Amino acid sequence: MRKWITLLMTLLVGCGSYANASNLGQVTLEAGYRRDTINWRHRFPSSDPVASSNTRFKDLDIFQIGVHGRTTLGCNVYVRANAYWGWVLDGDYERSVGAYFSPDQSFGDDNFKFGFSDKNRSTIDDKYVFGIGAAIGYPFYFCDCTMILAPVLGYAFDEQNVRLEDRGFNFDNDSYGCFGSGDGCNNNCCSRTFVSRWYGPFVGLDFDYNPWNSCVNLWAELEYHWGSFKGKKNNFDGFNFFDDRNHSSHNATAWVFATGLDYDLCNCWTLGLSVKYQDWSANRHRKHNFSGDDYNEFSCCDRIRTNNKWRSYAINVTFGREF
Repeated sequence: MRKWITLLMTLLVGCGSYANASNLGQVTLEAGYRRDTINWRHRFPSSDPVASSNTRFKDLDIFQIGVHGRTTLGCNVYVRANAYWGWVLDGDYERSVGAYFSPDQSFGDDNFKFGFSDKNRSTIDDKYVFGIGAAIGYPFYFCDCTMILAPVLGYAFDEQNVRLEDRGFNFDNDSYGCFGSGDGCNNNCCSRTFVSRWYGPFVGLDFDYNPWNSCVNLWAELEYHWGSFKGKKNNFDGFNFFDDRNHSSHNATAWVFATGLDYDLCNCWTLGLSVKYQDWSANRHRKHNFSGDDYNEFSCCDRIRTNNKWRSYAINVTFGREF
C-alpha cells in the first residue's frame, strides 16, 4: 500500500510541475452557421384537451460569431468561458390552434366533440440570438500531462429573439367567430416578436488532448443543464384560448455537447473547426383561474400544460491563439 501511495504522489507532483511550467491557455474567435428549431405547445386541460395551440419556429438559419477561452491556473484550477452573437437570416414560422367542445348528454355519445382548427405560416427573416456561459473545475492530467479531464460546474444563458410579419388569428369581440384568413376577417399584417430565454447552472466534463505534443489538439465539452425557461410574445391580440402571452417554467433541462479540432500554425496561432449541439426542454402544469359563468363546465382541478423545446446545432471555423 505504501508503494502505491508513493507512486501516486510522484505522478501528481510530476504533472503539477509540468502544468505550473506550461500554464497553457487558449482564446479562439468563432464564426459559422447555426440552425435552431423552437417549439411552444399549449394544451387545456392537460388530460383531455379542448383547446390547444402550437407555435413552431422551424429551420432558423443563423450566422453566428463568438469567442471561447479556456485555461488552467496552476495545476488545481480549470476555467473556461464563452459568448456569442448571431443574426437570424431565414426560417419558417408555423402556428396552429384548435378548440373542441363536448355537447350535452342528449347527443348520446360521450366521446362526440365539435369545434374548429386553423393553421398559419410565415417566413422569418429578422432579429438575433445571443448567449454567455462560464465554468470552473478541477483538472486531472493523464498521458504525461498531454490529456486533461476536468469535471466542471458552471452557468449559462441563451436567448432567441425572432420577429416576423404575421396576420395571426382573429377571434375577439369585434369580429366574433372569425379566425384564419377569411374575407370577412380583419387581417391586417403586423410585426410580432417572440423571445425565448433559457438559463441556469450545469455540471459537465471537459476533455482536452494534445497527442504526443503534436500540432493537433482535440477538445470536447459535455454538459447537463437544469434551470428555467421564459418565453414572451409581443403584439398579439385576439385568439389565445388560455394561452398566455408569457410562458415560464422552472423545470428546464438540457444536454449540450461541443467538440473541436485545432491545428497549430505558427507563433502560437491556431486554426480549427468546432461543432455544438443543444437539446432543451421545459414543461409546466398549472391551474387556470376562471371568472364568470362561461367556463363552469371545467373543474377546479383542470390544469394547463405547456411544453417548450429548443434544439440547436452549429458548425464554426475557429481562429485562436495560445498563451
